[in-house]
Amino acid sequence: MKKSRSIAGPSRILLTMVVVLGGAYVASGQVVRWPDPVANDVAPYASTRLTHGPLLGRLSSRGICVWARTREPSELEVVFDTRLPLTDQSPRTPLVTRAEDDMTGVAHLHGLTPNTRYYYAVSTPLGVADLRPNPSEPWPSFRTLPDERSHHDPLHNPRGWFNITFAIGHCASQDPDRSGGQYVSTPAFDSIRRRHAQEAMFGIVNGDVIYEERRDGTLDGVRENYRLYFSRGQSFSNLFRYLPGAFTFDDHDVGWDIHGCGQVGLGEGPHLIRDIGLRAYEDYLEWANPRGPQSGRIRLGRASVKAGSPLLVDETADFSRLDLATISTLHLGCYTRDEALRRRNAPRNAGVYGVRRIVDAHRLEIEPAPQFDEEIDYSIGVHHYYDWRVGNCHFFALDTRGERSNRNPRDRHDPKLFLLGPAQEKWLTDGVAASDADFIFLISPDPWTIYHTAAHVSDAPGADQDDKGDGFPSFLRQRERLLEFLDRQPKPVLIFTGDVHASASVKITDNVWEMMCGPLGSTGHPIATLGNPPRGGMWDSQGRRVEFRWVTGFPNNLPYERIRNTYYGIVQVNNVLPVARPAGPGYQWAAYDRPQVIVRWHDGYTGRLAYAESITAGDAK
Repeated sequence: MKKSRSIAGPSRILLTMVVVLGGAYVASGQVVRWPDPVANDVAPYASTRLTHGPLLGRLSSRGICVWARTREPSELEVVFDTRLPLTDQSPRTPLVTRAEDDMTGVAHLHGLTPNTRYYYAVSTPLGVADLRPNPSEPWPSFRTLPDERSHHDPLHNPRGWFNITFAIGHCASQDPDRSGGQYVSTPAFDSIRRRHAQEAMFGIVNGDVIYEERRDGTLDGVRENYRLYFSRGQSFSNLFRYLPGAFTFDDHDVGWDIHGCGQVGLGEGPHLIRDIGLRAYEDYLEWANPRGPQSGRIRLGRASVKAGSPLLVDETADFSRLDLATISTLHLGCYTRDEALRRRNAPRNAGVYGVRRIVDAHRLEIEPAPQFDEEIDYSIGVHHYYDWRVGNCHFFALDTRGERSNRNPRDRHDPKLFLLGPAQEKWLTDGVAASDADFIFLISPDPWTIYHTAAHVSDAPGADQDDKGDGFPSFLRQRERLLEFLDRQPKPVLIFTGDVHASASVKITDNVWEMMCGPLGSTGHPIATLGNPPRGGMWDSQGRRVEFRWVTGFPNNLPYERIRNTYYGIVQVNNVLPVARPAGPGYQWAAYDRPQVIVRWHDGYTGRLAYAESITAGDAK
């Protein structure tokens, strides 16, 4: 691509720089501020053909990803350096946006220095975009994660641990008319950016990042939903321009409940909306998440099938590079919702299928065999769960929607039910058992012991006790098996959950906790939606005694739309104490014998502390 003009301007680069302080520097006796739009250091954002972003994700000690969207396919560059001003001598990495990805693209910055702040910009053929929310804001930057050498001390910190802090929350509707949202630009995101920018290393939105709007029954309609939320929700875009993010999806991101989407043999139903919704999620959010050998990319196509034959044939496809280890289930008759969810005249073979083997470039062997001759749309679903390690903390982000069986409200102990598919359950238990981390953090978009009833929208008798199937209280055989496994681990396990518009700290066992941090922007759920647990005390969660340490117990006499409390979580892992050196400036780092996690709940509007829970590595029994 054509080289853009120097970010600082070629004539200004030659000036003698005396000092650089926060974007202002003294040159030839005159204070010059960078960037100065008057000097055309940067161009107004809208004039550069950027439409969304940049956003940050996939942070590590030596790299990061930068995402952006443009009006048309474009070749951009991400310019970055450890100091301002950015110049033509600053390193740069290409960022290419493509039509097949809805004009989105990702730049991968590698070879960075651990525990180091970097400033970055996006250079376009029409100029360097001004990325600040307004000209008075600081220029966007990020800090790479420390590594084991960043705070190593052979005497006091031989393992090289460091303190870790991240933000977390869930449920951020922007639509007050239809989906229980509040402000179109969520105040909680602004509170995190303004109050915790120097504290949090990264942020996690644990499901329901978007709620259904402008969907028209096409993939582009789902993408338009994301485009709307990213542009209207300025607080979201501003936060993740400064703070690297990671994401999970839940029902609203996909389009609705998808019970049974992982149950091979299940026929037509709303669960077949899964993959078109998640194809847009790949474009707009999943790029930010760490990848693993189980990670794949959804395929959409049209194929022919014959009655009684297990072969799916698509002469336009190339299946030769598919990896069976990345595939969840295949859907025949896939679709996505518009304003209505149900559809008429579904394809005759519509349903959930397994992929047994790749026959050749154009044919797959699927099970069960289709029953009718048909030309039919299909989608090949993939695994969306992932894990990553930061210091002595191991994170496991779950997919609690995309591989589940159908539910059975008559028998929640039915052994055939599962919320995590077999591959994901094995991945989770194997990964947790093999981890030598001091703390295990599960990021679960749906709850484990907290109910999600329909009491906020129904006054039917017993509505406050009828868990409607969103979370583990409707999949009890698997829940109990997993909780017993987690309780046997010689380390604390904290499960961060979402979906319910509430905050709570629940002690499940001496070793396992459920932490719910939200809602970020959606209207709150009254306590009946949670199953009417106590506002502190012991409670029976479908046969398991748990302790509610704290909960946002919104009264049941409040209409759903009047509960406007919002919350977010800040999770602080204290591993080391910075203290002075015996001589000279600087720190030595004294590691705690028992590290501790402090989970803090903050008011979404003011940032004030609402509650905190402290758990030490020695609490595990």
